[in-house]
Amino acid sequence: MKKETISVYDQGLVRLDVWLHLNFPDASRSLLARLIREGRVTLNGHPVLKPSKKVMNGDRIEITWPVNSDLFSPSPEDIPLNVLYQDDQLLVIYKQAGIAVHPVSPLEGGTLVNSLLFHQIKLPHYGFPLRPGIVHRLDKDTSGVMVVAKTERAYLHLVEEFKRRKVKKTYLAIVEGSWEEGEWIDLALGRDRENPRLMSLNAKKLRPALTRVKVLRRGKKFSLLALFPKTGRTHQLRVHLSACGHPIAGDHSYGSTFGLSCFSRQALHAFCLTLNHPLTGRPLTVCAALPQDMREFIEHCFNF
Repeated sequence: MKKETISVYDQGLVRLDVWLHLNFPDASRSLLARLIREGRVTLNGHPVLKPSKKVMNGDRIEITWPVNSDLFSPSPEDIPLNVLYQDDQLLVIYKQAGIAVHPVSPLEGGTLVNSLLFHQIKLPHYGFPLRPGIVHRLDKDTSGVMVVAKTERAYLHLVEEFKRRKVKKTYLAIVEGSWEEGEWIDLALGRDRENPRLMSLNAKKLRPALTRVKVLRRGKKFSLLALFPKTGRTHQLRVHLSACGHPIAGDHSYGSTFGLSCFSRQALHAFCLTLNHPLTGRPLTVCAALPQDMREFIEHCFNF
């Protein structure tokens, strides 16, 4: 058995089973309900047998996970970790292209989470077991700056900041063609009807998505753009740029053609991230230098 003790910082009342599923998304609701009914979950030191029991700010929850279930932690792996900033509340890292943020099953490896575990980074219980401390993600082949929560308080604060769109993000992208499409892209997105791993403008269920675009360099075959997503939809920048007729160079999933000869992955980089610190409330801005493939291409193509 493995015991986890966590604090509730949420405002207002919420059902215990709902709260657990929101904060441990890799655990099925049926498993969580079973653990509650079996007395494996205590609230403020007392067993709780009803999933409908309400929890509130300040409560302490202890969960006893069965070690023989499919719910166990990924293995630590010696993967380099490039730390840009760190304190007792959060960690900001440079994620290399080609590395996924977290595993989709406990047996999968080679991810940022595996690296965090190897380097013994203190992480909150939220997101256990596959996504501890993960408050946002970058696509596997997108490089750049990313923040990870190290405490329960930081986790809840950062999740709320992202949800309320208070985190400012700046990306750099090399796109195909000469950009003449204006400053704003306002196109709703949703899961593709035929391939749910991709996003589409013609999905059954669409959600608003807004991106601001600033042209840094414009050429005949390629343009260098700074992108400021105002919403955080999956693959938002990739789909928006493709829909405007300027797919990101190397992005074979969303229409790149001649750019594939220049890049083996989408030429998209998370350049800067600005957030309010979970303890001080002061703005914290961290930037990540361009990776070598994009830097060399920009120097050659745009004469920087």
